[in-house]
Amino acid sequence: MQPPLHPPNDRTQASTSDENLPLSIMGRETNEDQIRELEKKIEEGAGDITQLKRARNSVLNISTRVPPEILGCIFIWRARDRGHLDRLRKSSYQFLFVCHRWYEVACHTPELWSFWGHTLTQWLRLYRRSGATPVDLVLNGHHIGGPGVNFNGPLRDAVRERARHDTIRSVQLWSERGPLVASVLSALTPDDEEIRYSSIESISLRLVDASEFFARCRFPRLSYLRLSIGTKISRWEHLGLHTTALTTLTLTFDTHGLANPPTAAQLLSIFSSNPRLQNITLIRLRALRDDVDRSTTPVPMHHLKKLTIDGDPRSTFQLVERLDFPEMMDELTLILCKCTSGDILGTLGPFVRDHIQRDGRLRDRLGIFVKCFPDSLSIQANAITTTGGQAQRTTFATFTANLRHNPPCRNDVQLCTDFVAYTPAEDIVYFGGDLTMDIVKRVVPTMPNIRELHLIHAQLEYGFLLQDPRGPLSQKKLLPSLERLYLEEVIYDDESWQLLLPYLAHQTSGGQRISLTISGTREHICKDVMKELKGFVEELVIDLDLDSDCPFDYCERSEEGEEEDG
Repeated sequence: MQPPLHPPNDRTQASTSDENLPLSIMGRETNEDQIRELEKKIEEGAGDITQLKRARNSVLNISTRVPPEILGCIFIWRARDRGHLDRLRKSSYQFLFVCHRWYEVACHTPELWSFWGHTLTQWLRLYRRSGATPVDLVLNGHHIGGPGVNFNGPLRDAVRERARHDTIRSVQLWSERGPLVASVLSALTPDDEEIRYSSIESISLRLVDASEFFARCRFPRLSYLRLSIGTKISRWEHLGLHTTALTTLTLTFDTHGLANPPTAAQLLSIFSSNPRLQNITLIRLRALRDDVDRSTTPVPMHHLKKLTIDGDPRSTFQLVERLDFPEMMDELTLILCKCTSGDILGTLGPFVRDHIQRDGRLRDRLGIFVKCFPDSLSIQANAITTTGGQAQRTTFATFTANLRHNPPCRNDVQLCTDFVAYTPAEDIVYFGGDLTMDIVKRVVPTMPNIRELHLIHAQLEYGFLLQDPRGPLSQKKLLPSLERLYLEEVIYDDESWQLLLPYLAHQTSGGQRISLTISGTREHICKDVMKELKGFVEELVIDLDLDSDCPFDYCERSEEGEEEDG
C-alpha cells in the first residue's frame, strides 16, 4: 500500500526545483533574466521550426513537380474576382502566407497584379509587380492619394511606358479631383499627331476633357464606354470613327452631365458604327439638337438587349423612331419627364403596342402591371415564361411617364385605361397594379385570357369583381380564365372579408378552380371566414398576422359561443 501524498512542509521538501516550476506559480519571485533567456530560446526554436517547414515544403510534390507557371495559374484562378475588372478578392492576399515557395511564385506572377488598386498610394505599391501584363488603371473616390503622394515622377513614367507599349486593358478615372484625372489621361494620350491603335477594352471617365485622348487613338477592342459628369469631347465624330466593338454605352447628359453633348445625328452615328451594341443607357437626355436626315433608313440594332432612356419626350422619340429594334429584346425602359397625356397616348402608346406585337416571346403570354402615382403613371410589361410547370415573369419593359401638370389634361384613371388600350389585350395573361375597382371593371372585360390578377389596395365592396347585376352580362364571369387571385394591402370596412365570398362562389361555379393569395400588414381574417374561404378555393395562401386582435370582435364572440356550446 502506497503512503498518502502530503504537500511539502517547506521549500527543501519540494521535489520540484524553482527552475522547473511554471511561471504562473512562481509569483513575485519570477526572475526577469530567466524570462528573457526563455524568450530567446523560444525565438531560436521558432526559427528552427520555420527552416524545417521550408525544408519539408521543398520536397513536396507540388513544389518539386508543378512548374511555377502552373502554380501562378492556380493563384489567378483562385484569387481573382471575375467582374468588370479582374482584381484580387477581399482577403485573397492570404495565399501569400502559405509558404515561402508559394510567395515567390505569386510575386513572380504579374497577371495577379494587373489591378493596381483605387488610389495613387496603392498604385505606388503595386505598379512594379505587374510586369508587362495588361493592367486596369482605376482611380475611384475622393481620397485617392495619401500625404506626399502625387502622379509625377516614376509613376507617371510607368503609365506613359504602358501607353507606349499598349499594355492597358481598362481606364476608369472616376474621381472628384479633376486636375489629377486630367494628368493621368494626358499621360495616356500620344504626344504626336499620329493616330495610334489601342487595345483598351473599357473606359469610364468623369470630370475631364477627353477630346485629345479620343481624337488621337483608335479603339478597335473597346467594348465598354461610360462618360459622365463634366466629361468633355469636342468632336463626337471621333467616337463614331474610332470605335467599332462597343457592347455597352452609358452617357449622362444635361448641364450636370456631358460638358459638350452630342447631337442626335452624332449619337446615331455612334450606334451605327458599333453594330454589336447590347446595352445603351442615356441619362437626363434633354433638348437634343435635331440634325437627323429624315430620308435615311433607321439604324439597325440587331444585338440590342437593353435600352434605357431618361429624358424629355421629344428627344427620346427623336432617337427611338430612328432605331430598328430587334425582334426580341430583354428590357426597354423609357422615363419621360414633363410630358402631357398627348405625348403618352399619341407617341408612346402606339410605339409600345407595335413593339410588343413584334416580340414573339410576348405572344399569348404578356403581363401588364400598372401603378398610378400622383402626377405619374408607370406601366411595366413582362414576358411570362414557364419553367418546370411554374410561371415566371421576366422583366421585358418598363414605361414610366412623369406628368408635371404640364398641363393636367386627364386624371390618372382615365390615362391608365387609355394607355392599356394600346396593348394587345388578347395576349395579356397577367394583369395587376394599385388600381381602383372602377378601372379594373372597365379594363378586364377586354382581356378575356387573364389567368392571374394582382390587386394592391383594392377596395372590398358589394359586387366585388362581379358583373353589374342590372346589365346584360350579369350572369357572366368578369374573369372567365382566372386561375389565381392575389390581394395585397386590401381596404375593407366592417363587413370584413365576407364581401369576398359572393365573388368566390360565382367564380368557382361550374367546377372552375382558383387559387387565392392574401398578404398585407394591417389585415385580419376571422377564423370563421377563413374556413369559408378554404371551402371555395383550391389553394389558399395567407401572409398575414393571424394572431392579431380582431378589430370587429367577431373572433372573440365566436370563441365565447363555442365555449357556451361546450
